[in-house]
This record gives sequence, structure tokens and C-alpha cells, in this order.
Amino acid sequence: MADLATKEITLVDQTTNVSSSAKMYIDNGGTFARANFDDVFKITDTFKTLRGNGHPHNGIYRGKDLTNVYTIDQMYAMIHDGTFSDLFLGDYFTKSITTDIYTKFTGTAFESGVTYYERSGADLLNWTYTETEDAAYDSTKTYYTKLTKTENVTLMFAAFDYYYQMGDTACATHHAILIPRNYGFATTSKMNPTNTTVGGYYNSEMHQTTLPCYAKSLKTTLNNHLLSHRTILSNTVNTSTPSMAGAGFTGASTNWAWVTTELQLMTEQQVYGTRAWTSSAYDIGIDYRILPVFNFINPVLFGRNSYWLRSVVSSTYFAYCGTLGGAHGHGASDAYCVRPLILFG
Repeated sequence: MADLATKEITLVDQTTNVSSSAKMYIDNGGTFARANFDDVFKITDTFKTLRGNGHPHNGIYRGKDLTNVYTIDQMYAMIHDGTFSDLFLGDYFTKSITTDIYTKFTGTAFESGVTYYERSGADLLNWTYTETEDAAYDSTKTYYTKLTKTENVTLMFAAFDYYYQMGDTACATHHAILIPRNYGFATTSKMNPTNTTVGGYYNSEMHQTTLPCYAKSLKTTLNNHLLSHRTILSNTVNTSTPSMAGAGFTGASTNWAWVTTELQLMTEQQVYGTRAWTSSAYDIGIDYRILPVFNFINPVLFGRNSYWLRSVVSSTYFAYCGTLGGAHGHGASDAYCVRPLILFG
């Protein structure tokens, strides 16, 4: 191997017009060999010169543990001012998260020793749960049970300004997308209590009940910097419409609506960069681009377990990413991990 020498290169901040230098290694014939990666990241700062929007940051994968480097509010400041400063794809931080997970009770009689709850509120952004005063099961009411789970969750930066200026009401707030770095939260959940996709993703138990529970805990974790946004979600499934999943599947999304959401599952397109089992265009909406982090890593690199995606497959199946990383679909009442898309901004 040729002897390596160093050569200074000049880097110019295009916003401030300030020059700085970094070392590059060259062989003795003058051919570029490699950059001193650590030096490049220490410049004042090569990557801090990528100012003004998040798009340049969507092309750099770093994968640095920021847990003991920055606080939540410090990272929020880098996002909110639109510079994204020292944040890059694959960077991550670990937080302890406590979630009250409510699940619809599907039985026909109360069990001894179990606490049951009733839900109130105008919509999924405002659900509240209170312990029922009923001494016995009332078939005219809907009840819920609660599981409280405390766990360490590692959140990874997956995209920057992904939705910027998108939506029927433009998203004008700079933001980053976080996803759990491994397969998601530890507690598995169903898309629906039974094997049906009727009502589409928006009306699923996952979106209406489970995800709002995680949204509440993530608001606390992110110091109230969980950003709600407008997106299009499927809300109708025709059970006799042929599915674009092929293979004889019937049942496909046939309508959608603009909604305000705080938390949602990823589409197949956001994970794989293409449609695999998606039933129709109504499953996709504005979530048709791969999350930039998946241009650098595969979807199960940091945790081999199955997690739900939001795409309808048929009248009974939703899509999911399998343990081995393959694209799959299965019955809505199966229990898989929850790996949501989180807007931090």
C-alpha cells in the first residue's frame, strides 16, 4: 500500500462565507485516498455549513449516539431554526418512556380483579380514559383495559423536513422524523380486534386507540415537541375490489381524507421505496417517498422483529415488515410490534 501523506483542503460556509480547513489523506503519487472522517466532522463545521433546510442532511448517514451529547431542547433548537446543525441520519438517543396502553375490551363479562375504563373526547387527538363506575358489563357500552409499560426506547433520525410545505394546510414548521431504532416498542399490538380492514387505516384500532397512547407518552419524552401535521389516510375499504397486491387478493382502499395526526405508522413506500402488498393508491397519500435513512440501512438492521405498516393489503390483511426484513401482509388481528413515524419539531 502506498505511503499516505496529508493535504489541507479549504471548506467554505456558503451562508457566512467563512473558510475552514480539513485534512485529506493522499498517497505519494498525489491520488486521493480518503478523508480523515473525524477531522471533517470537527470543522466549524463542515456539516454545520449545510444550512437553511434539511435536504442536504438527508444525504448524510452518521449513526452517532447523541444520548449524552445533547438534551432534547438542544436538538429541538437545531431543528426549529432550520439549520439542523449537528444532526444527521442514523443519529439516535435513548429515553425511558412510560406509556398507558389502552386496549378495547372484546369480552362479554367483567373479570374479577381487572380494572375497566370508558373513553371520552371528541376525537383521537383528545381521548381521555376514566375508570368505569359500572359494577357489571353493559353491552351498550365500549370498555377498555390498561397496560402500563416503562421501557428504554432508542429513537433514530430518519428524515429532515420530509413534510415541509406539504399538506392541504402547508407544514411550515421545520422538523425531523424519528423512528424507533430497532423494531419499535416492546409491546405488540393488533391493527384491529378481528381480521378486517373495513374502515381503512384511519378507522383501525391501531390508529384510533393504540397510537394515541404512544403519542401522549412521546409528548412528555420530547418536551411537548411532538409535531402534529396534516396527511392523507385511507378511510374506506371495498371488500370486493381487487387488490393491487395481486395473487387473487380482494379488498382494497377506495377512499381517503385529509386528517390531523400526531402519530402514524409508516407506509410500505417509506420503508422499501416501492409498493409491495399495498392495495391501492388510497393507501399512500403524500407518504410515497422512502425515508432517507432507509437509503443507507435495511429495515431490520438494529432489531429483527415484525412490525406493522399502515398499508391495507386486502379485506382482512394489513402490511407488515417481517423479522427477516421481507415485505409481508397478514390478518389484522395478529399482534406485531409498533414502530411509528414521529415528527419532532
